[in-house]
Amino acid sequence: MLKSFYYIVRYFPFYFNLCQDFKRINKYTKELFKEVRPKFSDWEDIVNPENQKRMHDYILIQAMWTAGFCLLRGDRIKDNEIKAIVNISALAPLYDDFFDKVEMPSDKINGLVNTPFDYISTSSIEDLFLEFSKKIHENIQDVPFYLENAKRVFKAQYESKQLVSDQSLPWEKVKQISFEKGASTVVCMCNMLNTKLSVHEEGLMFQLGGVAQYLDDLFDLREDFLEGRQTLANPIIRVVEKKNNFNNEVAIFKMMLKDSMYKNSNKKAFLFPVTYILGATLLTLERYQSLEKKTGGIFKIDEYSRDDLVVDMDKFSNRWKAFKWSSKV
Repeated sequence: MLKSFYYIVRYFPFYFNLCQDFKRINKYTKELFKEVRPKFSDWEDIVNPENQKRMHDYILIQAMWTAGFCLLRGDRIKDNEIKAIVNISALAPLYDDFFDKVEMPSDKINGLVNTPFDYISTSSIEDLFLEFSKKIHENIQDVPFYLENAKRVFKAQYESKQLVSDQSLPWEKVKQISFEKGASTVVCMCNMLNTKLSVHEEGLMFQLGGVAQYLDDLFDLREDFLEGRQTLANPIIRVVEKKNNFNNEVAIFKMMLKDSMYKNSNKKAFLFPVTYILGATLLTLERYQSLEKKTGGIFKIDEYSRDDLVVDMDKFSNRWKAFKWSSKV
């Protein structure tokens, strides 16, 4: 805990800028939903409460590290970049569902992403996706380059269908597919910024994307279990093993950041918003360890309720716990 407060005091200008940028992000997010939501009389049917929460969680987490990454570079996130990042974060849960639940044809998904102004919609959920997709196109500087990166995201999402299997898949295969899924998204988002990633930055963000996929998979653990999808989190044989795997990947990311060309002060300061996300992951794993103890030291997901597994990051108490965990990363 003292370590985190030390960083706050030492790098206060960095955190002040990050806080100001986050206020800008929140302001635009409110404006976006104030504009979009009234267009859909069936909003609650299109976006159920769970997906609404996922949208806001995606925006919170992805905007946090993206704004931090801009500051790591010695820059501030621009208004057009905020709009692009918030909109791609908002459509992310819908995009996931097109692959995992709706089974939408590939050509339709590509049309929604690549040509939103020409696409002829056939449903309300497509209309909503188009609202966000159009705003992405309007706010990025290099649309063709964005579409190249989006194609990689599509390929990774499509490959992840292999994870739904009755057969136990080798861990290395699960890890490779999962890391590419998370990393392709992070790399795509960074390349939506006005300054594209360098080769070195792409390697760093690839590792961050893989690490971030752990949190995404932990949050979706119950749903993935019910659907038979193997992930970085499912199945959990022993929680401590998952925690060790996660910590090893975090150590690789931190070493890559240490060896990067940024100013040392920016490196250390950037770790603060990133470690908050890592803290949320460790908080979730701690919850799972307590559940594991209640079932005789074996993680029995089918015996836990959804409420048992969910760590609500909207609660101040959980945010505070994640902050404390972040000081241990």
